Amino acid sequence: MVEKAKIFYFAVFILVVFAFIFHVTAMGHHHWKKADLRDMNTINPLAFNYTTIGLFTRCIISPTLKQETCFPNMFPGNNSCNPQTSCLARESNPLCSCDFLPSTKGIAACTIIASIFLGLTIIILFIHSINATETRSLGMILSLLPLILLLLAFIFILIALILVGSYLSRDVMYLLHQPSTEFNLDTLRNEARTIFKVRVDWSTGLEIISLFFTFLSLILYSAFVFKFGRSS
Repeated sequence: MVEKAKIFYFAVFILVVFAFIFHVTAMGHHHWKKADLRDMNTINPLAFNYTTIGLFTRCIISPTLKQETCFPNMFPGNNSCNPQTSCLARESNPLCSCDFLPSTKGIAACTIIASIFLGLTIIILFIHSINATETRSLGMILSLLPLILLLLAFIFILIALILVGSYLSRDVMYLLHQPSTEFNLDTLRNEARTIFKVRVDWSTGLEIISLFFTFLSLILYSAFVFKFGRSS
């Protein structure tokens, strides 16, 4: 029974480490979403045919796919400013205040919180595995805390992925919005879907893998706590 418990514990630790690696790698790359022109013969009001979108950065890929230009994925709060050009510089624009979209902030916040929870889980699991002189109450806290952290990490990663899917075309919609005109969600959404093919990119795939590893570690650790914990 003890050997089986050790195997469960080690498996959980490895799964959480992998979940953390995939999660942080996804956060660090600007490939959460991508938009490419559906048809080269279509009238394109934007100055690019292909772009990748990350949590904080948006990149335009050259037609030869050999060079990319990146800038903050920010948009002007002033309706009279051009969303395509006003926020390209990393320095603050005194004429047009720029900020990230609420959906982008939500996704970034969820991923940052999830990374903290996963990191804390790894630290606590490691401390619990090497601490042989802990009291019974401390051991119980160190046993239950990773379970709570894993559950919270799973929830926040899931929310982030839901937000990515729910607001898949929102960045392109803002780019297509013409200055000094009404921001009509339905019109811009249809225009974005007509001109561009917007899809999730490989960073989102890494986040899905991280979600899977987090869920698997949560199930295994639950079995460890409620089965082997009671036995001990």
